[in-house]
Amino acid sequence: MSKYSIAKQCIADALAVADQEKINHSDALEALIITAVAEITKTAGATRTAEIIDYELRNISGALDKDFLRAR
Repeated sequence: MSKYSIAKQCIADALAVADQEKINHSDALEALIITAVAEITKTAGATRTAEIIDYELRNISGALDKDFLRAR
């Protein structure tokens, strides 16, 4: 299982629980992002975390199809 497969499964699980708890998907995903940023900062450091976020924000429009680059 790849790191992206694990992440996708975690998101699917979180959204299933959000449905049960009547929590909006965007709110649940926001909480996941905030929590993930805090956790990655602990392990990878602030500089690397900022680099990752910056890269993702620069490509947020989807102009670069990265899925083919990510192992599934």
